[in-house]
Amino acid sequence: MKLNEKQKDTIIKIFIIGAIQLLCFILYLVISAISGDFTWTVERLTSSLTGTFIQILKLVLLINGVILFVYIVIFLILLLKG
Repeated sequence: MKLNEKQKDTIIKIFIIGAIQLLCFILYLVISAISGDFTWTVERLTSSLTGTFIQILKLVLLINGVILFVYIVIFLILLLKG
């Protein structure tokens, strides 16, 4: 498949944001495994430093997920257009 410059740029951005997403998810799993709890309650999220870090990771995962979705949609539009 021959890709133009915009499509190549979008694929690179998808790869980078996907790698960040995967890294954050693995970090989330490691922290949850070390703390011994995968079901975080509101009390644990707000009362400990680990809970605060988990909240930040969830926010980063959400934002990266939205950005990744937008780039995938852009890539598909460029692919169908060209």
